[in-house]
Amino acid sequence: MYADALRSTFPDLDPGVDDLFLLEPHQIAELPERAPSRELAAVLHAHSTVCGFLLRRHPAIEGYLTELLADHGPVAEGELAACEQALVWELADWIAYQRAPEMYDAGAQVDWDLAAVTELVTLDGQVVIDAGAGTGRVALAAAAVARHVYAVEPVATLRRYMRARATRLGLDNLFAVDGFLHAIPLPDASADVLVTCQAIGWELEDELLEIRRVVKPGGTALHLFGASSARDSDNPLLRALVTHGYQPDTYDDGSVVIQRYCLQIGAGPELNRDPVG
Repeated sequence: MYADALRSTFPDLDPGVDDLFLLEPHQIAELPERAPSRELAAVLHAHSTVCGFLLRRHPAIEGYLTELLADHGPVAEGELAACEQALVWELADWIAYQRAPEMYDAGAQVDWDLAAVTELVTLDGQVVIDAGAGTGRVALAAAAVARHVYAVEPVATLRRYMRARATRLGLDNLFAVDGFLHAIPLPDASADVLVTCQAIGWELEDELLEIRRVVKPGGTALHLFGASSARDSDNPLLRALVTHGYQPDTYDDGSVVIQRYCLQIGAGPELNRDPVG
C-alpha cells in the first residue's frame, strides 16, 4: 500500500484525524481515487465535523460521500483507531505538504538536478514555468540564472514555503502562483521554457493544450520523471507524450537517473482543441 511507503518517507509525521481539516478543495476532489473507502467512511461516520468540512470546502464531493456512507456503515469502537490511522497515512504526503513542507522536501525520492534541464535547454535570461513546483527545488535553482521563474503550485503552504526560501536566498525573480498544469494563470506565449517534475498526466489532454498556449513558439517543454516511474515501456502517459512529439531520453550523472521527454513547441503534431469525448 502507498501508506507503507509514506510511513517510511515521513517517520516523524504522526498524522491524525485533525489533519484532514488541512485538505484543500483540489485534494478533496481526489479522495474517491485516493482514500480507502471503508476507512474513510468509518472516519466520517465517527467524525461528522470532518464530513461537514469536506462538503463545505468542495461541495461537488457530496454525491460521492452520500453513496460512500450508504455503502459502508460505522465500524465497531475498537476498530475506529485503526481505520483512522490507515486513512491518514494513506494521505500522509498531502498532510506533510500542509504541516511540514520542509519534511516533504527532505523526503523527496528524486534529486531533481537542474543539469537535467540545462543539458537540453538554456535557462539564462529566460522566462521559465515550473508547473507542479512542489517545494520549489527546480524553480529555486532555475531562478539563479533565469530572468523570471513562475512556480505554479496549487498547495498554498508549498507556495509560502517557496516564497520564504526565495527570500532567504535573495531571489526576487521567483513568483509562486496558484494554479495547475491544465490551468496556468499566465498569458499566451509568456514563457520560453516549461518544466514539470513528475507533475504531468492528471488531465493530460488539457495539460498538453495549456503547454502549447503558454510557451512561445520555438520554446521548449520538458517533462522529467524519476527512473523508477518511467521504466515501463507500456506506460500510457509516456506513450502519449511520444505520440504528441516529445522526444524521450535519459539523464544519468552517475548518482541520479532521470527520464526526460522534450518538445520544441511548434515541432510536434497539432492538438485537437475540441472537447475530448
